[in-house]
Amino acid sequence: MKPNHVVLAVSLTAVLAACGTTMSNLQPGGYLSSYDGLQTTNANSRATITSAVTLNPALIQVVDVQWRAADEAGLDEKERAELLVQLRHELIQQVARLPAAADGRPAQLRAAITRVETVSPALNTLGILLLVGPLDRGGVAVEMEAIDPATGKQLAAMRLGYFAPLSDLSARFSRLAPAQIAIQRAVKDFTRLLTPQEPTGQVQAAG
Repeated sequence: MKPNHVVLAVSLTAVLAACGTTMSNLQPGGYLSSYDGLQTTNANSRATITSAVTLNPALIQVVDVQWRAADEAGLDEKERAELLVQLRHELIQQVARLPAAADGRPAQLRAAITRVETVSPALNTLGILLLVGPLDRGGVAVEMEAIDPATGKQLAAMRLGYFAPLSDLSARFSRLAPAQIAIQRAVKDFTRLLTPQEPTGQVQAAG
């Protein structure tokens, strides 16, 4: 490999690695029952509300999972259904892992996929052949909330846009794999909000 090609490969790889894993300037998708009080971080790529009350995982139900993404991703009905099934499955699985709280309150979970970025396996294969690494990445934006079934009050909520990390090469050669990885990450982040905790880090009111 020629020296100038080595420099190019290293430079492009460094640029790609420097890219963040969150979608910046993410706008509300219109799915949550309320956006009031959400606290935003990471260039508006993440906004959350943590539950102030203890919830009982045994009484938490996933009642609604919707597709709210535009058609730009070009996904067919089967692909959309696959991602929605995964979103519901991840929610159920992560709720089951929450610590038991027999005295906790019930909650209903609602979730929507509001944006999808797929990858081009062909483009990423070309990047590998050129020795610069994958050139395309994908991910999802989701909105999720926990609702008090008795009052309809929002207990916890999150909107998040997340790209699968560039370091995960296995996700670069499957059209939906990055979105699936991003859904897993997003749901894990959301279910942490279902347990009351002290806020960490600096936040500012979401606009």
